[in-house]
Amino acid sequence: MTAVDDPGSAPLDADMLQTFIAELAGKSDLVWVQIGDEQARPMWSVWHDSAVAIVTGGLEQPDPGLTDGGAATLLLRSKENRARQVTTPSAVVQLSPGSDEWVAAAKALHPKRLNAPDGERQPERWARESAIWLLRPAGAPTESPGRQSDSSHRAEPMATEATTLTRRPFHAGRATKKRR
Repeated sequence: MTAVDDPGSAPLDADMLQTFIAELAGKSDLVWVQIGDEQARPMWSVWHDSAVAIVTGGLEQPDPGLTDGGAATLLLRSKENRARQVTTPSAVVQLSPGSDEWVAAAKALHPKRLNAPDGERQPERWARESAIWLLRPAGAPTESPGRQSDSSHRAEPMATEATTLTRRPFHAGRATKKRR
């Protein structure tokens, strides 16, 4: 992936870029996380303590292979038009259940989790069976405004067990006679 300077916009300075990353991650509930050369995966998240906080495992979203002290790539898109805005490396930290950081992150994540099966006791379940991660942007972004990649970023669809019905079922109210 090579970055191409866009003559239409100037690259952002470091402080402005960090503010832009915070704004993108704060506005959107969805980020794309890539581990190594694997395909990037969408993950619901919140912007918390200058990092992207996510929950994986148990009844939550599957873990894409995060490791404590490891690295991941964050792909941030515009909420308005879904266009890729920033691709940045990040440092990965797993929070210990019950620690002050974990409690603060869980408080930020809890109201953003839609359709929680256990309601207000959700953080207790997270402490038992899930992991809370912080992905903190670290290092220079590989893509940012003014330095976008010339790659199409196309990828093969991820493997899934989902299927499509071969024949549509009968629907009540369907016209049975030819229209005149």
